[in-house]
Amino acid sequence: MNIFMFFFKILTLSLVCSSGMSELKPSEDYKFSLSADDSDELQYKLYWKRLEIDEIQFEIHCRASGWVGFGLSPNGGMAGSDIVIGWVNSDGEAYLKDTHAIGKQAPIVDSVQNWHLIDASEQNGITVLKMKRKLYTCDEQNDFDIKFETQRLIFAWSDYDPDNELLNWSYHGANRRIKSVVLLNFADETSGSLIDSEITDSFEYRLNNHLIPAKDTYYLCQMFKIPPLKTDLHLISYQVLIEKESLSFVHHFDVYMCKSSDFERVKKISNMGYECGPGIDDEASSNILKGICEVRTMVFAWAIGGKRSISFPENTGFRFSKSDHETVMVINYHFDNPMIVKDHKDKSGLKFKFTKNLRKYDLGVLTVGIPTTQLDIVVPPRTESVKLSTICYPDCTEKFLPKEGITVFAGNLHTHLAGRALRTKLVRNGKIIKYLFDDQNYDFNYQSNILIQPTKLFPGDSLILECTYSSKNKDQFTVGGFGTKDEMCINFIYYYPKIDFQICSSIKLDEDLTHFYGKL
Repeated sequence: MNIFMFFFKILTLSLVCSSGMSELKPSEDYKFSLSADDSDELQYKLYWKRLEIDEIQFEIHCRASGWVGFGLSPNGGMAGSDIVIGWVNSDGEAYLKDTHAIGKQAPIVDSVQNWHLIDASEQNGITVLKMKRKLYTCDEQNDFDIKFETQRLIFAWSDYDPDNELLNWSYHGANRRIKSVVLLNFADETSGSLIDSEITDSFEYRLNNHLIPAKDTYYLCQMFKIPPLKTDLHLISYQVLIEKESLSFVHHFDVYMCKSSDFERVKKISNMGYECGPGIDDEASSNILKGICEVRTMVFAWAIGGKRSISFPENTGFRFSKSDHETVMVINYHFDNPMIVKDHKDKSGLKFKFTKNLRKYDLGVLTVGIPTTQLDIVVPPRTESVKLSTICYPDCTEKFLPKEGITVFAGNLHTHLAGRALRTKLVRNGKIIKYLFDDQNYDFNYQSNILIQPTKLFPGDSLILECTYSSKNKDQFTVGGFGTKDEMCINFIYYYPKIDFQICSSIKLDEDLTHFYGKL
């Protein structure tokens, strides 16, 4: 073989191998997608869309040459899971089996097969499975219903095909992943209809190797400034920038726009940050913010497990008004450091994407929540279920909402480790119209926005937020607070058009709480 042919064969082999590693396009358009493995996004890609009112279709692209599994789990484990397994054998024949798991052992084939194979292929080491099923299969013993709530998905794969008759699945070993997701979201917040040509301005801010203290919970109120604006802009998309090494530290953050009055003082600050939150003197914080951030308006909130690239609906954006002065922004970071790690430095931040082509509506955020105090939120130890609630009363919506109402399109539900379920009821004329948000399978590690079918909220309507907690494995009381081991109960509600209405909750009077706890 001459040297030219040798290098030609090497080049050909390299191209074949690399083609198997590149991302395959799905066979048709899908509304949603995710990667099962955050460190290797092409290892296992899942695409899906709702077909009819009661059907859902999936397409799997997995870098594996044997069987590929996908399932719904009660808790992220194997036991009790509803699993579909597919493969393409060496003869090109495709198989799909509806199974269930009763423990850490090979799945058992269901007597009724509710998954239907549409197409399958295996090429260059990548297996593609295209399949569908009903949302509700009526197989209560072996199947999970697919609902509009957080669901734990499990993924596994192997490079060995099972025997077509014996169905002897080889053990997946380390080839297993877990993800939580709302499969029936109304829209995909990561894409929308955003195109690069819409973005006319952008701004990026990061912490500069900020040292995270060696303590369990740390709050940082970090200010930064956006330059003077020659024209009004709409924020239409943002990216959450978190280094891989910091993913376990950044618990959540809220982003606020400030109203300033002392612009000479604003000029002098440069990315100033200070410790805030539990145990910090409120008066000291007020002195720091005086003239710089006297009124805060929430722009958005992000929490652990949430998507890190977000686009707002095509008809709305958060308005940044024309100004001769710099606009002060505050990121209220919550860092979680349960292992008391020393010397960790953080460079988390945000990238804002703006457009000069203003959209139809300004976006607003309404916060409904139980006050985060040790008296308002109390969960006794060793308790299976405790439900607490707060109300946004009709008197409030009557006062603040315009006659034509506002349109709610998304929400972010937030509790800490004891939280098990959250729901927000929309009540009109004394009757429950619908559950705006209803997650009876809440996952602390997956706090992504829930996108709903746009729904009107009118003057006189009320909202009831319920949070359910479980403390069956705790020996101490759990109370309201800012630490991860404390509790919260919040629903950040995204709506349009924006009005002057930021918080709506019922508050218990101190004397009533004192009287109540005095009787215990």
